[in-house]
Amino acid sequence: MAEFYFSVSIDNNRTLHLAPLTDRLIAQSGQEVADAGGYFLFERRHSEGPQHVEIIAQALSEEAAFRLRDILAMT
Repeated sequence: MAEFYFSVSIDNNRTLHLAPLTDRLIAQSGQEVADAGGYFLFERRHSEGPQHVEIIAQALSEEAAFRLRDILAMT
């Protein structure tokens, strides 16, 4: 399965991303992720540095990821 990466700028400070998680992103979030499979919706706040990641939600299938992409108008 190909991995996709989508994003959209919310404002000058925040960007939403929809992508598979890497170990690095999990470490940057400081959150615990029991199952890193599928796609994750996460936010980066640029004012808090390029390393700031907050995981918001998990999409369990590629179809769910594409639906979120459409709903959030991501490219």
